[in-house]
Amino acid sequence: RRIKLNNPIHLSIAIYQLAKLRMLQFYYDCIDFYFDRSDFQYQEMDTDSAYIAFTDDHPFKNLIKPELVQHFKDHKYDWFPRDYNDKVAKFDRRTAGLFKEEWRGDAMVTLSPKNYICYLPDAKYKQKVSAKGVQQGNRNTDVLNPLGFETVVREKITLQGTNTGFRIDKQTQ
Repeated sequence: RRIKLNNPIHLSIAIYQLAKLRMLQFYYDCIDFYFDRSDFQYQEMDTDSAYIAFTDDHPFKNLIKPELVQHFKDHKYDWFPRDYNDKVAKFDRRTAGLFKEEWRGDAMVTLSPKNYICYLPDAKYKQKVSAKGVQQGNRNTDVLNPLGFETVVREKITLQGTNTGFRIDKQTQ
């Protein structure tokens, strides 16, 4: 059996380490620097995402430390895509290392890394679910919902999901 490696392991490790470094820089050099710690709580962080609970709906307008407002305006585009015209905004949208808001909600239940749900309690269908290893879509909706995640925390139980449609590799039979 032949294995073709298109991506050398040392390159993968370097990219992974740089992603972790960028996330830590974002936390310490941006969030922790510009905001008072009483105004935010870091919920979860991965190599490509961060979930932060702020005490205000518009944190980058209302919660920046007063003495750092001008500094933030001068350095905002070190962290976020440029937004002063459509052409540069479209270009920066896919620029690696820049952060953008992809989802906004009022509640989050995290069971473990890569197993969480974010949702708006008053909106039935507005939610973002991550459940590593469990099929989503129309499957497992009985457990992949806010009540299912909250039940795991409250009652300290385990819920089961069903994965279907996997093919078994001929070599593993």
